[in-house]
Amino acid sequence: MNLSPKEEAELLRLLELEQIDNLKNNFYSFCRYMDPLFFSDDKPHLQEIAEAFQYVAERQILKLAISEPPRAGKSYETSLWCAWMFGRNPTGSIMRNSYAADLAYTFSYDIRQMIQREKYLKVFSHIKLKSDRKAIDDWALQTSKRSAYFCAGVGGPITGKGCDIAGILDDPIKNIEEALSETVIKNVWLWYTSTHLSRFETGCPEIHIATRWSKKDPIGKLIDEASEYYSGDFTVIKIPALDQYGKTFCPAIKTTEEYLAIKKVTEDFIWEAEYMQNPVESKGLLYPIEHLKRFGRVDLASKIPDGIVGFTDTADQGDDYLCSLIGKKYGLYTYITDVVFTQEGVELTEPMVAQMIIDTCADVEKVESNAGGKSFATNVRKLIQGKSGCTVVFEPATTNKETRILMCAGYVKEYFYFRDDYEPGSDYDKFMRQLTGYVRLGRNKHDDAPDAITGLGDYMKAHTFTLPEGKKVKEGGTYHYGELVQLGFNDTQIRRMVKEGQIRVIGRKPR
Repeated sequence: MNLSPKEEAELLRLLELEQIDNLKNNFYSFCRYMDPLFFSDDKPHLQEIAEAFQYVAERQILKLAISEPPRAGKSYETSLWCAWMFGRNPTGSIMRNSYAADLAYTFSYDIRQMIQREKYLKVFSHIKLKSDRKAIDDWALQTSKRSAYFCAGVGGPITGKGCDIAGILDDPIKNIEEALSETVIKNVWLWYTSTHLSRFETGCPEIHIATRWSKKDPIGKLIDEASEYYSGDFTVIKIPALDQYGKTFCPAIKTTEEYLAIKKVTEDFIWEAEYMQNPVESKGLLYPIEHLKRFGRVDLASKIPDGIVGFTDTADQGDDYLCSLIGKKYGLYTYITDVVFTQEGVELTEPMVAQMIIDTCADVEKVESNAGGKSFATNVRKLIQGKSGCTVVFEPATTNKETRILMCAGYVKEYFYFRDDYEPGSDYDKFMRQLTGYVRLGRNKHDDAPDAITGLGDYMKAHTFTLPEGKKVKEGGTYHYGELVQLGFNDTQIRRMVKEGQIRVIGRKPR
């Protein structure tokens, strides 16, 4: 059937309206319409992100975290989503903050430019900037009830404003230097919890766009099940530069060869964080928590240890922690059952350590005698006198601390077990957080936990080892009773060696 010119014009109008309706309701179609060259078929990751944003728009996702390699388009696509959402909700408000005000302002400027483009206005013709609210950090639309868009750098003030379309934190950490700074990481989290979150209206979606620099960044704390801040309702999109087969995630962004060339000249831990979205601690940490053997107290309830050894590293400086550990030895393995980890003064820490020695029936307690350790050991001896048979010894550490920690780490990870049932906020919890946060790169504000575990590890290596062939023992050495039995010594032999002063035995005492 032939159409008249009028009918044909009406059909074209209806088709255009249908297309516009699709652009209003489908975010990925809108992206393709606004920038068809960038949103091409050979970049499937952009569609994956667009679909997640679609679900946020429809309130099927309320918490979203996105991490991609540099230049993959995550921030650009986020800006397009903001523009698209204003067309759908012209009275709503978006907050988008970043590590620095300059970057936040750049995002703001880009969105304002988008909503003034002719292509955009063909879809959302009702969107107009308000002439008297055009500040780059806080602007409004003619339809706005308040601010349509506001932004700040981390640490900056945000007062008197609220967001209901979305609250976005886009790259809160600038680079690897900031990621390795305990102060920066702490300040980002404090600002996020005290300022950023305070601007959310009820039911407002939360979006995080970031390189996964650190497990302690906001995304890390919110999606890591080991974190006390873990929020299991986050939808996480994590796209590494190279897939499991070592191939590029998207040749249209960068080829495999290009990524491998970058990898060749990039420090491993930076490559892992910036390009593979594995936080710096995954490669830079000496004791990643996932690499440590774990146990619960119930696992040891019916077992008798071969020996119980304590180690105490006293505080060197005013803000250092005293770290005192109790390790129970079962065969070749040491289980860290009790911890004192505090910044309190010696008037409190001496009785705390003494009581732990008494409560755990420790056989030997070694105190590192640097920085007042000898005096500490002497006072602990007095406090446990008549209440414990523990031998308290002291000895200075003479080798380089960092080297000592690195050299012992392999032994600790192989032969030490750490509790998985401690209370949040307890001394054990604080000890584990410092231990698992220790970075090999030397940028550590505190090293009390790894230093103490090293001291205990070195003591165990020196005094609890497999005896040489022929059952010969080292003159003056200290051994666990259970190990001597396992290696073939009977009670008579053990008692004779102890009586003659050849060895000392911890654990079950020879009669």
